[in-house]
Amino acid sequence: MTQPPLTHGANNFDFLRVVAALLVLVSHTFALTGQPEPSPVSFQSLGGLGVLIFFVISGYLVASSWDRDPHAFRFAARRFLRIWPAWIVVTILSALVLGPAVSTLPAGEYFANSETWKYFTQLVFVEQFHLPGVFENNPFPRAVNGSLWTLPIEARMYALLLIAGLATLLRWRWVCLAAILALAAYIFFFQHVETDHKFVKEFGVFFGAGTCAYLFRDLWQSRVSFVLAVLLLVALVLWLTGYQYAGLFMAGPLALLACGLKSWPVINRFGRFGDISYGLYIYAFPVQQTVVQVTGNGLSPIAIGMISLIITCILAFLSCHLIERPAMKFKADHAGARMVAGSKSKATTNATASGSSLNTAGWSGANQRAK
Repeated sequence: MTQPPLTHGANNFDFLRVVAALLVLVSHTFALTGQPEPSPVSFQSLGGLGVLIFFVISGYLVASSWDRDPHAFRFAARRFLRIWPAWIVVTILSALVLGPAVSTLPAGEYFANSETWKYFTQLVFVEQFHLPGVFENNPFPRAVNGSLWTLPIEARMYALLLIAGLATLLRWRWVCLAAILALAAYIFFFQHVETDHKFVKEFGVFFGAGTCAYLFRDLWQSRVSFVLAVLLLVALVLWLTGYQYAGLFMAGPLALLACGLKSWPVINRFGRFGDISYGLYIYAFPVQQTVVQVTGNGLSPIAIGMISLIITCILAFLSCHLIERPAMKFKADHAGARMVAGSKSKATTNATASGSSLNTAGWSGANQRAK
């Protein structure tokens, strides 16, 4: 059974995404000023926890999107419109505006350097975080936008979910849950055996946890307190026996989603002026690096963080309203057109049926496809 779309203002997800983005911003403020990143737990920095929040929420909402409209092309188009337009813009601004402004190279040499143009290959998942002469003397040298490395991982998760959906694997929810738990057990209990693609696996199982939470929503949403109590008990046992990361995985995703699905006063209106979380995430790093360079890293991390936050919020707001919302509107317009077409098709077919022997089963199947 499908569920209606999760609309802005109906839940707390906008607030949680902004919190996640701020955790990353705060964590990077310390790293980019040459200080250790805050790590409330031994296995992840503050920023790492923020990224996990993003992946859990994404797993849940993207699974919901596929469930509502299991069409490969439209699903891929929605994912593209959500990530790439703003990513393309921040890449262009970084390479063609910020880069020549802060580079130690003259503008002519900067634009003649092949590294400048290779920077755009990150948009097709080629690791490229440097621009010639940019941020060379910062405490965290040369990295232009260190936050973007998680976007290819996010895109991989979309692709895997699409493949699972097309293969009808999502209908076998117990198999999906068993696979995610098996992968999590391997990662959290035997991670020392293999460290290649460590973060892909870690973020992937949290995305999978969000997906499974959606698939099993009928079993836990009506008895969330009991289910969370059981999971918290399991998590506590794992934590006390030295498997803290496994403990977080057992209870963290469901606790997060339970909060996200709530509709608390004030918090549930956090996105009424637009969801700025993605903009915060993709603009904070280059803004922070620029503030560090301009100030000569002469301010405290807190002062640099506050200046960066103000500038980043402005850029995120502009990104939301000038880039992301128009892209989402394009997606919504096409969805609306499909609904109108489906309604017209239904009306025409009903009229035809009054004077012909239309096969009822055939109409039912066509109507389901139109939806």
